[in-house]
Amino acid sequence: MKTLSFLVMATGLLVAPAALAQSPSPTEARMDSMDRFFPLSESASAPPTVFRAQTTGQATSSDSEQGYGVAQQVEVVLVPGLSLRAGGELRNTTHGFTPIAQGKYQFLRQADHGLNASAGLRYKQVGFQPDGGEVEVFVAAGKRFGRLLATGNVVAGRGVSSDEMDIEGHVGLGYLLGENWLVGLNTRLQQEIEDEGEAEVGHVGREFELLGGAMAGYTWGPVDLSLLGGWYLPRASNSSGPLAMLQLGLNF
Repeated sequence: MKTLSFLVMATGLLVAPAALAQSPSPTEARMDSMDRFFPLSESASAPPTVFRAQTTGQATSSDSEQGYGVAQQVEVVLVPGLSLRAGGELRNTTHGFTPIAQGKYQFLRQADHGLNASAGLRYKQVGFQPDGGEVEVFVAAGKRFGRLLATGNVVAGRGVSSDEMDIEGHVGLGYLLGENWLVGLNTRLQQEIEDEGEAEVGHVGREFELLGGAMAGYTWGPVDLSLLGGWYLPRASNSSGPLAMLQLGLNF
């Protein structure tokens, strides 16, 4: 009996902290994941619901070219923190719609660990180099400090049929005007990595691509909407010009 009583007491001591721990409210959980509004960055958290559909449109203009892009993706949370995404994107009309696939796992949550963090693997049939597919590995981290929100990504990509590589850095800084409004800044830098043989050949213009600007996001029920306006510095060019992006998300 003494042994049984001791086991019951020990079990109670182990279970008590979990029972007393309070889960974040749905509002807090949604606000912690509002880095999903940054259209140039990967969110550090899994979608706030089981299913998310996202459409993104982009338009750029510079002295050398005018471009546009449209991406449609669907993401499903299989188990808490683990999501799979599939879709396609259209860049101008060169390749038509090309597939995208991604798997992401959120291994840290702000409610439990003080910040959100996730890692994943992504495949794109058209990568940073437009003449071949690319596989990317990424890590994303984000944190909400009251009404301030910060997020960052580090991405490494490698060509599927070549040795071409590139790295990316994404940064987003935002301020929550309320439970539904977010305003801030978002930028993305992609840098080409070349070996010595390729470096000798060289390229015309810069070997990196830079996009950035001011953004605003709003959520209403299952609908997320964000708009970004800024500046674009294309790769393989010395020109630059304006950038506009619109992102629509549906969460169910």
